[in-house]
Amino acid sequence: DLCKKHLSKCKIFFKFGSVKKYNMKNLKLLPNRCKKVGWLIFIPSLIWGLIMIIFEINFEDFKIHLPVFFNSGLFSESGFFQIAKVDWVTNLTGLLIIIGGLLVGFSNEKNEDEYINFLRLKSVFWSLMISYLIVLILFLTIYGMAFFNVMILSMYLPLVLYVFKFNYLLSRK
Repeated sequence: DLCKKHLSKCKIFFKFGSVKKYNMKNLKLLPNRCKKVGWLIFIPSLIWGLIMIIFEINFEDFKIHLPVFFNSGLFSESGFFQIAKVDWVTNLTGLLIIIGGLLVGFSNEKNEDEYINFLRLKSVFWSLMISYLIVLILFLTIYGMAFFNVMILSMYLPLVLYVFKFNYLLSRK
């Protein structure tokens, strides 16, 4: 019974042959106040991104020249460390979705405990399974330039699904 008592307080994970104790304090999360800021960034940028996709809003007139690490040459000369013409509105929307999602998804709850940690794990697992099932279906059903566009959208899918699943599970707690 002594073992059960101690094992219920901490889980043991093996890392490269050594035993590492795991507890809630080892999981580095952002402070709870980041969650509110995250929601203020995440929801509007996600809605704006969906509006841009649904109504096929194009910002050709708003492109700016920015230094990039690598330019693939799809619409211009390819190479490293170049200046590329970038649609800053679309890029900013994507960045805000990611930043907001990370702030919401990886901020401490006010009362962080083992059950909430379990919900995080369950949500991550669920979001990855659903995301890759969707990608698998897309691989079999969409081709051409539409496939490229859908694959770009699918990189946001795990984070967006995780945020909504985790918060849904929290609301049912």
